[in-house]
Amino acid sequence: MQCTSCHDPHRNRTNDFLVLTHQFSELCFSCHDRDYWSFSAHSTSTATWNGNGIDPWPRTEYLNVAENACESCHNPHTAGNKLRLLNNLAEENNCLPCHNGNVASTNVVAQLAKPYLHNVYGFNLEHDAAEDPLVLTIHVECEDCHNPHAVNNTPTQAPLANGRLSGVAGVDQSGNPADPLQYAYELCYRCHADSPSKPVSLTTRQIEQNNVRLEFDPANPSHHAVNSAGVNPNVPSLIAPITESSIIYCTDCHGSNGSGSPAGPHGSIFPGQLKYQYQTADNTVESASAYELCYSCHSRISILNDESFGAHDTHIRDEDTPCNACHDPHGISNTQGNSTNNAHLINFDRAIVNPANNGMLAYESTGVFSGRCYLRCHGQNHMGFGFSY
Repeated sequence: MQCTSCHDPHRNRTNDFLVLTHQFSELCFSCHDRDYWSFSAHSTSTATWNGNGIDPWPRTEYLNVAENACESCHNPHTAGNKLRLLNNLAEENNCLPCHNGNVASTNVVAQLAKPYLHNVYGFNLEHDAAEDPLVLTIHVECEDCHNPHAVNNTPTQAPLANGRLSGVAGVDQSGNPADPLQYAYELCYRCHADSPSKPVSLTTRQIEQNNVRLEFDPANPSHHAVNSAGVNPNVPSLIAPITESSIIYCTDCHGSNGSGSPAGPHGSIFPGQLKYQYQTADNTVESASAYELCYSCHSRISILNDESFGAHDTHIRDEDTPCNACHDPHGISNTQGNSTNNAHLINFDRAIVNPANNGMLAYESTGVFSGRCYLRCHGQNHMGFGFSY
């Protein structure tokens, strides 16, 4: 490529002797054709810099995102990251000068200062747009979840991916590459399913499983409804408009906490990057805030009134037993559990629940709103402890 591809020293069409204006990246697109670009937020946004922090457009006279277009991230002459002519070597530093509340309306930088986060600062030059959708070496950069040439504000309903995930790769429910992905959970499966370096569970379960693709399989004895409606047709605690046929996003539970925070799991003050508090320690005093995550979908009044399980109130309030002691929030793989022992997300936390005196550790479903337990918990030996109503 010659300098004269962009500059004409004999005809001053612009201040930089460009053969075409770089407003709206007209010059760039004389050679480059980017999929999705014409409908992307970076192509259409009229957001301007508020004057705080670092000037996101120090090399141009243009005042909004759409006019600066490619120059918001790329520097054709003195790029900090030579591989893709990015302004800065660290990938996140090409995104955060705008996504700190000074151009974009939400402040992602503030979320990344929280203790539980997708730590984009911890990796550099490990993401590759052409990499395998299954992440073989764990890393996270903004571009792992967002395609800057494709991202847009198109809304949709679960489980479909919205415009913020447009043009990125994922792994489907069968474990195959999905490029581009269709469903939002396929993005999470890149790192949290079959990846050999995936994060591990924070709870030691009776049945151990860290592959979320297997945990959310529609054929499971029970699972939260991330890619299909749940198995249980009778859940009286659900808060309208949620019903037994509803499907939810991973980000309904995992996301930035706090009112007004940007959507998605950027950072949280709660372990597991949860949107709301979810206490898991034994002897937790029940309150609306202790289990705010559960109570955002399940009515606290219904739970404590024992409308779905005749001993919820006894366990949660009288015995200070956390929800997590009995329930595995993702689901139980059909390769490990069954509908008799693992209905209703039952998969005991072994740090709290132990085998009964005869060595049994089991829950048995015996029908709608009925079952029995064989276990030892809080010093109580349950040998066929039953409930039915």
